[in-house]
Amino acid sequence: MKSLLIRITSVVIIAFSLINLTNAAEKPVMLKPFTLAKIYNESSFAAVVLKIKNQLTRAGFKIVGVYEPYDKVNVIIVTDKTLLKTASKTQFGGFGAGIRVSVTQAKNGIQVAHTNPSYMAIAYNMKSYLTSTRQKLAKTLGYVKDFGGKGVASNELADYHYGFGLERFNQFMDLAEHKSHKAALKSVENGFAKGLKNMEKVYRIDIPGKEQSIFGISLKNEVEDQKFLNDKYVMDIIDNKELHRSAHLPYELMVVGKRVIVMHPHFRLAVNFPDLRMFGKNSFGKIMDLPYVYEEFFIQLAGGVWPIPDDSF
Repeated sequence: MKSLLIRITSVVIIAFSLINLTNAAEKPVMLKPFTLAKIYNESSFAAVVLKIKNQLTRAGFKIVGVYEPYDKVNVIIVTDKTLLKTASKTQFGGFGAGIRVSVTQAKNGIQVAHTNPSYMAIAYNMKSYLTSTRQKLAKTLGYVKDFGGKGVASNELADYHYGFGLERFNQFMDLAEHKSHKAALKSVENGFAKGLKNMEKVYRIDIPGKEQSIFGISLKNEVEDQKFLNDKYVMDIIDNKELHRSAHLPYELMVVGKRVIVMHPHFRLAVNFPDLRMFGKNSFGKIMDLPYVYEEFFIQLAGGVWPIPDDSF
C-alpha cells in the first residue's frame, strides 16, 4: 500500500510539473537535465541493478545496452515505441531515442537516476516534451526530484549554449562522410571492431523509417595514454556533487545518411552540466583539451581522414 501511495504521489508531482511545462510559452520554467528516481539504502548494488532492469522491462522499455564505466556505476540504456516514433519526426531526433538510467553507489545510498526526457527532448529540438515518457519513468522507477544545477529556462533550452561563441546542439563535429548510409554504418561497426584506444560499442539504436542510427561509445582507455578517452577520469572532475550524473554517459555518435557526426563536447557536456564553472578545481578548464582529443579519435573510429587535410594555400 505504501509503495502504491508513493507511486501515485510521484505521478501527481510529475503531472503538476508538466502542466507548468506546457505553459512555458507564457511563463518560462527552469528545467533540469536529470531526475532522481529513488535512493536505496538496504539493498546490494547488484540487487538494485537487477531490480531496475526488471522494472524497466516489465514497463515496456527495451534495454539496448548496459554500460559499466567504472566500479559501482551501471548505466542502462533503454528505448520504446514512443521514443523511436518521436525521434523519427525531426532531423536529428535520434540523439533523444534512448533514455539513460543510472545506478550509482554514493555516500547516501544507491542512487537511481535518469536523463530527464522533457529536458533532453527540448534541448535536442525534438518538438515534443515527451510527457508520457516522463510519467512512465516516474511510475516505473519512482520520482524524488529533478536535479542538475539551477536548471535552464524552458524558453532558452532549444537554443542552449554555455557561453558566447560556444557551440549549440546542431553545431556538430563532422567525423566522416561515406559513399552511402550502408557504407557509413559498416565503417563505424568496423571502427569499433578494431578496438582503437579501447573504444567499444555500448549500444546501437536504428531509427525506424530513417537513415539514422545512434551508437553509444565506451571510453575506458588507459589514463596514462589518453586521459580524456577515459570516462572515469573525466567524471571524477565534473561529477562532484552529492547527486551523481552518471547518466551523462555514454557519449553518442550518429550515422545520419552518409554522414557520421557527434554533438560537440562544448554543447554535450554543458547541457548536462550547465552549472559547471569555467575555471577552478572542478571545471571545464580542467578538460579544455577534451574536444580536440575526441575529434581526433572519433574521426578515426568513424573511418574519416586524420589528420584533417589542410586545404589552405
